[in-house]
Amino acid sequence: MERSEGIHRCSRWCVHTLVVAFIITLSATPSCSEAGDSSNFLQPMPWILEMSVNPSRDLRDRSCEPCGDLNPLGAMCCGMCAFWENGRSQSALEKREWDGPCNERLVGQLLQDLKGWDVDLESFQPKDLFETIRGRTLWLIGDSQTSYWYLALECFLAEYLVQAPRAAPTNNSAANLWLVKFDEWRELKGSNKASPKPAVCANLKDDTRVCYVRVHLVEEIAHPVLRVIKREVHGANRDIAVINSGLHYGIGDPKYEEGFAFLKNFIAEHRDELPHIVWKDTSPQHFEYDNGYYWWVDNSKGKTVGPPPEKCRAFTEKELQSEEINAGGWYNEIAFRHMREAGVTIFDAYKITLPMWQMHMKDKDCTHFCNPGAYEVWTYLLNDLLKGLQLRE
Repeated sequence: MERSEGIHRCSRWCVHTLVVAFIITLSATPSCSEAGDSSNFLQPMPWILEMSVNPSRDLRDRSCEPCGDLNPLGAMCCGMCAFWENGRSQSALEKREWDGPCNERLVGQLLQDLKGWDVDLESFQPKDLFETIRGRTLWLIGDSQTSYWYLALECFLAEYLVQAPRAAPTNNSAANLWLVKFDEWRELKGSNKASPKPAVCANLKDDTRVCYVRVHLVEEIAHPVLRVIKREVHGANRDIAVINSGLHYGIGDPKYEEGFAFLKNFIAEHRDELPHIVWKDTSPQHFEYDNGYYWWVDNSKGKTVGPPPEKCRAFTEKELQSEEINAGGWYNEIAFRHMREAGVTIFDAYKITLPMWQMHMKDKDCTHFCNPGAYEVWTYLLNDLLKGLQLRE
């Protein structure tokens, strides 16, 4: 039987106890914004921690050398392993410094605490993931949360690159245009000024790739993305597509359910032509509002600005015991139900990410995470999941 879930190694009570203990332990460590002397810390360093302590600019610079203003990928052509830069500005022309790397002491504590989940992130090596996906394309399809995960994943596999600049996903320029995420007007967030975001790939050895395609809505996963992949990518049904959509919907929005009806029908009709599909959970947020969600997500505000968040925070004991959080939050309860009905593999890293409230990019962005941290944990767990699947040969 295929392994269809991410973390389910213990009962609900056990998971709750581990989450509470994890939160307490991480809360006792310095936050991401605190500097620490790493000279005598965890020597020799695990590879995963080295990413935080000694980020290298070499690959970032090499990946940008051939990228010019006329490159069809625009600013997305370059920037590999550039965790010290503002990831948001990687889709714009300007580059700004930011506190992208996680605090190394916090990462070290995370490595220790994860062992309580049977996750040995210290020994995880790029070759482990590369061997799992060798000869295939691993597609990550989702919103900005997925895009940051992609940046971490391609950097993790950097030693297997055959070219430093990122590449387009197909040889068909018209097909690639279908995979560009253009401006979107969202009434509640008002983000109609976002620049276009083309799909990108990192080409690795042995005909292996990791690719990212930006979507915001559930139905966009089916059309245009999976439709283009099955038509334009040779051997697409041997590939793996990790998909997600959630955070661009408000809590209670009926359009979220409606999007799954379209996606499920598409998968049922084209299953044999599609990559092996894995649904990734919508990860927890850690804002000050109820259950950590962002302020506007209940669709009740009716405007594009709201009270600015002051800081990220841990979930309360009451929240951790609530039915909604134990079901994985509002988004995942809906998505998991629909994807299980469609026979899609579920990758659930929600509960293991719950305690990581101090590992966000900065105090007021309580959605996206710093590096290395949650994204590397997801990569480890994804590799663990994929090794248990029966992929097409």
